[in-house]
Amino acid sequence: MIGVLALILAVGAAGWLLMRNARSGAGAGEGRNVTLFKGVAFLGLAAALFAAKLWPLALMTLLAAGGVTAIELWRERAIKLDEAANAPPRAPTAAMQPDEAASILGVPLDASAEAVRAAHRKLISQLHPDKGGTDYLAAKINDARDVLLARAPAAPEGEA
Repeated sequence: MIGVLALILAVGAAGWLLMRNARSGAGAGEGRNVTLFKGVAFLGLAAALFAAKLWPLALMTLLAAGGVTAIELWRERAIKLDEAANAPPRAPTAAMQPDEAASILGVPLDASAEAVRAAHRKLISQLHPDKGGTDYLAAKINDARDVLLARAPAAPEGEA
């Protein structure tokens, strides 16, 4: 009797899961749906074992289902935390101010274009992504150079 009820419960759970998946559309929470489908498959197997009066196997199946589900949920959570920890920093929302640009390159605010370029070359050679730096640092250094070159006094006509 319990085996038949378990089979009815498993079929009902499978139907509910299919309806829920069809309503939510493809791609919405795919990882969670796969975990739920596996759970329903384990329940169906356990229900069939209960119906065949194979109680020890049915109980072992339920224990295995719980263990597998717990491991998958833990792994999914660990992957999300790892991705969040290794996410690149967000791009700055405001334009860089000249005083910030000068402090990044280590030059005075009224530095000449040549001094800005020299400071940029020195800093980017140390912090370029190919030399062990990050894309974020290189972008900040390049932004600082651009901001200061836009403000730098023009060189006299005889100089290049």
